[in-house]
Amino acid sequence: MRWKIALILLLILSLDAKQAFAQQKEGKAEDVCIQCHSQLGGKFAEPVEQWNKSIHKEMGNNCEGCHGGDAADIGKAMTKEAGFLGRPKLLEIPGFCGKCHIGVKENYSKSAHGISAAKTGAPNCVTCHGSHDIKKASLDLINEKNCAKCHTYDRPQKIKKALASTDREIARLTTAIKNIKESSIDTKRLEEKLFAARNAIHQVTHVLSVDRINAVKTTTDRELSAVDESLKTIEKEITKRKRIAIGVSLFCFFAAGVIILYRKTFLKPENWFKV
Repeated sequence: MRWKIALILLLILSLDAKQAFAQQKEGKAEDVCIQCHSQLGGKFAEPVEQWNKSIHKEMGNNCEGCHGGDAADIGKAMTKEAGFLGRPKLLEIPGFCGKCHIGVKENYSKSAHGISAAKTGAPNCVTCHGSHDIKKASLDLINEKNCAKCHTYDRPQKIKKALASTDREIARLTTAIKNIKESSIDTKRLEEKLFAARNAIHQVTHVLSVDRINAVKTTTDRELSAVDESLKTIEKEITKRKRIAIGVSLFCFFAAGVIILYRKTFLKPENWFKV
């Protein structure tokens, strides 16, 4: 009997050890790209440091999202079988980023930037957005310091002014939706509409045509107005619910006060709190 118990315990311990080893192995192989580059240090570690502060990390896009390969297996991390792409050549950069940013690439390809880059490789995505230290797309990227490196700031400034009011409205509605979401209201449909509007205006920015941007801006502004109207309706409903809740609370307090007053007035003290 004792040997059977010992055998069962041994099997349990073996399974636990095997599971722990598997978890440890999985943890170590969670992202071998980051581990290897970090350990190498110097210029090899710079991409990791930059990526850690990027919008790509915030959105959950890691090394293999852009460069391919298998970040969970050091043996397959840089193999063609795992789809490893490595570092793109200069002329390949628009297509490299365009795997995900499809709409942006389409608009960029039609622009003066895209036409020039198809021949010379520049200016490309990295020229304005960086490679690993990529920030969330905003109008702050359009500034004289960046643009004047290649040309005058006249047209970029016009584009920035054209987009300013729409950009502010998108930011305002984003905050409003976030606040409403805290009231346990389903905002998925509104978030999707706002996301689509934001994408449309950001994609067309890369055409670099003020007329084209203004045309899309007009459509986008109408969509944003529709989102705003929906938010106002929801806010009215929330206000109504709050008033009802306050009314019910006041009624309950009033009813409790009447009951207590009645008992104190018409009942003997020893019966005040009897049901």
